[in-house]
Amino acid sequence: MRKLIGYLFAGLVLFGFAATASLAYAYPIAAAVVCPSCYGMEYAGRRIVVDAAMPAQMRAELLGDAEIAASEVGAFYGAFSRQPYLVACSTEACDHRMGGRGAKAITLSTPFVTVLRLSPRGIDPTILTHEFSHVELHHRVGLWARLTGAFPAWFDEGIAVLVSADQRYIRSAPTASERCVRDSERPLPTTPFEWTSKVGKDSMLYADAVCRVLRWMDANGGRDGLLRAIDAAGDGTAFNPDQALRGRGLS
Repeated sequence: MRKLIGYLFAGLVLFGFAATASLAYAYPIAAAVVCPSCYGMEYAGRRIVVDAAMPAQMRAELLGDAEIAASEVGAFYGAFSRQPYLVACSTEACDHRMGGRGAKAITLSTPFVTVLRLSPRGIDPTILTHEFSHVELHHRVGLWARLTGAFPAWFDEGIAVLVSADQRYIRSAPTASERCVRDSERPLPTTPFEWTSKVGKDSMLYADAVCRVLRWMDANGGRDGLLRAIDAAGDGTAFNPDQALRGRGLS
């Protein structure tokens, strides 16, 4: 019996080591939150991890941009209820070490913690506001709805463009049609995996997504209707914005 307990204990220890190693390999940004020095990183503020070589000016910009982004997201959603960890790099070499493969920023959401990876090109208030929108929405609708496409990835991305007012994909204008930079009738990706694959080939999918979100909002009570739909999706209510748009002849 004692030997069996010993074997079980050893197995648990080995499993723990394997799980930790897998996490560090697959998601170095998550591991860097736990052990920043293991990756040449350090804490520059509460929940903010940067590479040790990041200049003071860039650190100050990052802190300021994060405050702006949190304020913008809180104003749109009524709250910014889940503060993420930020793992930011000042060099492309650091970004690559943290798992970056060209994207300006990536949000890793789990039921327990949310971590954002920022490349040197992602230290920007618009990019951070976009990512913080994902953080808040993911917290509200839950992991299952996103992974299964029950809450479509394109709708998530379109909201993030709207909240961040990213001028590459949305104009400042009084009506939805005037704000649209591009309005495509093509089907848009519903799962995060499909979105990542397709947007890498056509970044203007962001413009298509936000235009469709704007048209949905026009037909469904604007911002208040959008927030109600998000809360309902979080409670398990099926959400099919494409169907709603087709039902009103808008898609």
